[in-house]
Amino acid sequence: MTIVILIVIISIITGFLLTYFLSARYSIFERTAYGVVVGLGLYTWIVYLFSLLLGLSGKSIYISIGLLVLFCSVVLTIKWGHIKEKILSETREIKDDFFLNKVSYFVHIAVFSFFTTIFWRLFYRTIIWKEDGLYIGLPNNYGDLPLHLAYITSFVWGNNIPPQDPAFAGVKLTYPILSDFLSAIFLKLGLDFRDILFLPGLLLTVALYSVLYYFTYRLTKRRLAAIVAPFIFFFTGGFGFYYFFHDLANTSGSLWSFLMHIPRDFTKIEPLNYHWITPLTCLNVPQRPFLFGFPITMLVFSLLYTGIEYKSWREFLFAGVLAGALPFFHSHSFLAMLMVTIPLGLIFWDWRKWFLFFMPAFILSLPQVIYLSNHAGGFLKLHFGWVAGGENILWFWLKNTSLFWPLIIGGFVALFVLKKDIVYSSCFPNHNTQLATYNPQHIVGLFSLSFIILFIVPNLVLLAPWDWDNIKILIYWFLGTTPVAALALTLLYGNKRYKILSKVGFFIIMFVLTFAGWIDVFKYAIAPIPGWKEYSSEEIELARRISSETPSNAIFLNAPIFNHIVFLTGRKSLMGWPPHIWSHGYSGGQERENDVKKMLKGKPEANLLIDKYKPDYVVVGPQERQIGVNKRFYDANYSCIITTKYYNVYDLSKKNQSQPIGKNKNLIDKKYGLNVYYYNNLNWEGEPVYEEINTDIEFNYSSDNEKPVSSPFSVLVEGYIDTDISGTYTFILTSDDGSWLYIDDILVIDNGGYHAAKPVAGSIVLEGGQRKIMVKYFDGGGGAVLNLLWVPPDGVESAIPVERLKEKE
Repeated sequence: MTIVILIVIISIITGFLLTYFLSARYSIFERTAYGVVVGLGLYTWIVYLFSLLLGLSGKSIYISIGLLVLFCSVVLTIKWGHIKEKILSETREIKDDFFLNKVSYFVHIAVFSFFTTIFWRLFYRTIIWKEDGLYIGLPNNYGDLPLHLAYITSFVWGNNIPPQDPAFAGVKLTYPILSDFLSAIFLKLGLDFRDILFLPGLLLTVALYSVLYYFTYRLTKRRLAAIVAPFIFFFTGGFGFYYFFHDLANTSGSLWSFLMHIPRDFTKIEPLNYHWITPLTCLNVPQRPFLFGFPITMLVFSLLYTGIEYKSWREFLFAGVLAGALPFFHSHSFLAMLMVTIPLGLIFWDWRKWFLFFMPAFILSLPQVIYLSNHAGGFLKLHFGWVAGGENILWFWLKNTSLFWPLIIGGFVALFVLKKDIVYSSCFPNHNTQLATYNPQHIVGLFSLSFIILFIVPNLVLLAPWDWDNIKILIYWFLGTTPVAALALTLLYGNKRYKILSKVGFFIIMFVLTFAGWIDVFKYAIAPIPGWKEYSSEEIELARRISSETPSNAIFLNAPIFNHIVFLTGRKSLMGWPPHIWSHGYSGGQERENDVKKMLKGKPEANLLIDKYKPDYVVVGPQERQIGVNKRFYDANYSCIITTKYYNVYDLSKKNQSQPIGKNKNLIDKKYGLNVYYYNNLNWEGEPVYEEINTDIEFNYSSDNEKPVSSPFSVLVEGYIDTDISGTYTFILTSDDGSWLYIDDILVIDNGGYHAAKPVAGSIVLEGGQRKIMVKYFDGGGGAVLNLLWVPPDGVESAIPVERLKEKE
């Protein structure tokens, strides 16, 4: 932990010092916030570039931090006098301003502390360790967290640089990875899973709060607007708060009990078409590229605004470098930034300064964009209304964002229609207003108006395979116009004609705007949560063994699910969760998914497919049993290298020399035996998930690890039985749980129901010849037992001879 803290401090100092190459004046707090974003981003990029040559190793990590130390030393040696003078001047400025605006400072400190606590609580609950396994504290993170852990562990334990997608082996990873790469650096330095997610999450989200605060302050020049803006962005929800009071009115417990056990979310109510989820719970925590994406993008916008207002070329150049570094941090943020900066360049045309922005942005981003776009799918198409469906589009947006649109409309009216100045002409005390070359009021209005394109386009065009993902662009419309909404609220609060009424209105609007989002954040950040189990202790230990006992470049054949244990190992999965593959734009996902299932089920073409895809290992566990893995196929053909209570791992490079499949392989080759079909339900419904030809009607599984399919499941055994002589045949059917025996479609034994193993006998008179036989069985959990014996005429109780059983006439 010590070396991690040292790296973080050096990175922040580096970013802090870099801000002194800018021309405009910034407060020391603003420089620190920018330093967190710039410094950590720069360090992550440098380590990644060295890792392309050296791997993610101690050399890459320490050479990179050495370069930052060298840079800081050189800068402080050459420019120490200049920087020292500025730091002292900015410190005096803050001191003087504090005594003039003590209330504002105390309010800001309180608000900053409040948000920092919220961020701390949310990110600390990203992973919850319990005795029985790894839990997550946010259900929106349930499907995303394992994928991010797969990326992180593949960098550290899989030497996956340049990266293939660990959830789609053999294919270049085209997901923006640098947020996860920073966590991978921390994992390499010894932090555990929780801390590698918590530390970057907290630092970068606090930095986002600060960048948003100063962005709003630079636009509006009003402290109240800057303080209000984070509440608007992080907590705005729709009219779903109504259902909070509805649920509260219908509860029998106390208010405190209700708050400690809030039954549902109020910004995400899908049956009622509420989809604008508070960004803290749907983007900041689960969508990890936003950790860097949000603050870098907003820093670019803030620098451009400052450069436009004060005609400063350094701000344009600095913003261009940041923009060029953005695609590997977050491609959607880069796209949103481009969609805004192009119209900004036309509105505030100055070709020299925009050249300084777009040239480094183009040069630095082009290789990244080409790399990331290689697997992009053809999902762009017209799609009206985002996820509104058939609902009226105006009502959909009003109920989802409540009063946000009325506020920004009011803000724009104030900026463009009101005659008096509503924004002040300087950001800081004693600022030289001669630097300003534009009317600040017009700058704010025109600058903010450019963000409306980020609302229009995602409401007309599908920008991702999953329509809800358009929120990754829409959120920047929301973020970019938040200062306008905050300005409208500030003007309302400061109305001198209706002092009391305006202040009451201010608080009512803030309540309506933010209560639904605040309740959702309170639920996951403050109230007790049970957690949602992602991995068991057995799975975590198995992942550790796989990491230590298999090569780092190994490819695993496993069930295509979102939270497979392979994602904790640093190894690659042949096929992860299909929706992830689809949403990332990869081609061939459906074909590979079908082939994975054929291999797991031991289908006739399984060996050919294994030779085609060349997986090194296969995992047979509960998830594989759910899709009907043929464990006997792998037992017979490959060496099992790891066994736990519920899992087996087979080495596909080590084929068994003898391959007996069942008790009488020669008879199976002659098609003796019965057809056996396994279903992953209790009612023999749908397609069987696993099938085989077996030479006896008998099994005895004491645990799920032994079962071909995890409980609950059902089995159908059918074929034909030879009765060479006529007479009375007695059958004894033993099962745990229920079973039934049919001969020529006549029920002979009913041993149904949930029960422990018990035998039931039944007799039937049969003519000599071939008779149809069928056994139905189900297992509800626990042990699974099925056994059929017979007593032929003048015979003794025994298993039915193999040569009497045939799969077809």
